[in-house]
Amino acid sequence: MGRWLTAASVSARLVSERPALWLPGALAWIASVGWLPLLVAVVRPPTVAELTFFGARIVTSGAWPWNAVAIALGLAGMVLAAFVVVAAANAALIAMLEARATAPGAARHLLGIALVAAIPAATMLVALLAATALIATGIFNAPQESGAGPVLRMAARLAPILVGLAAAVVVGAAFAAVAARSGGLGSGVRRLTGLGPAGLAQVLLGTAVGVAFLAISALLLGVLWAPIGAELGVRGGFDLATGLLLVGFVAIWLCLVLAGGALHAWSATTWSRLLAAGPRPIDPRRT
Repeated sequence: MGRWLTAASVSARLVSERPALWLPGALAWIASVGWLPLLVAVVRPPTVAELTFFGARIVTSGAWPWNAVAIALGLAGMVLAAFVVVAAANAALIAMLEARATAPGAARHLLGIALVAAIPAATMLVALLAATALIATGIFNAPQESGAGPVLRMAARLAPILVGLAAAVVVGAAFAAVAARSGGLGSGVRRLTGLGPAGLAQVLLGTAVGVAFLAISALLLGVLWAPIGAELGVRGGFDLATGLLLVGFVAIWLCLVLAGGALHAWSATTWSRLLAAGPRPIDPRRT
């Protein structure tokens, strides 16, 4: 634990003194999880009736099941694009930490590592989608139970898979971070397990800090968006006051993106310091 505290505190001081690290960190953060607070704050969650109608339209459509396949392929394409952006941003961030130019093929190398590390999470996601498809119709068509809507009942039924998905995401991200600094996938496994309590602290505490920041960001953006959304809903347009509120909302959001970038850079720097005095150069020829 002491080793992790030392690495984390030194990394925090280094990142605070080098704002240039925040930019690639912000790009990686917004492409991975940073969009979630904005989505939660701005987009109204669908009602149970809307979810039921949407699911019924997909299943009863003459294009079934190809419409579902098209939706899945579209979402997969968006996820792959996010992986590419995060890999490019992390390659630039690691190069900046090493005070060198980004190595040719480094982004492609990190993308390959990230995709391999995401296989367990992707497997759990497929299991989640399959289980949801199997039980959704029965739960949404069942008589309403007091105190528990269909969404909550589905979440309760799918809780083991959701927990497994969250664990796969966290462990996969940690493995990708270590493998990126170890030159390959095989050495990444050995070095991750060799970190011992310090590595476990980085996985657990680093994830906790990231989740807490996401929650605070979503809460802050939700409070700021509430009067803007209310005005847009009532008047259906902008006036001067609403425009000024919107400008302030965008400014705060950009500040949160930079803060998320600093947090991502802190995590990357902490991993590097835990593994060695500095990250090893990336050899794009190794897989």
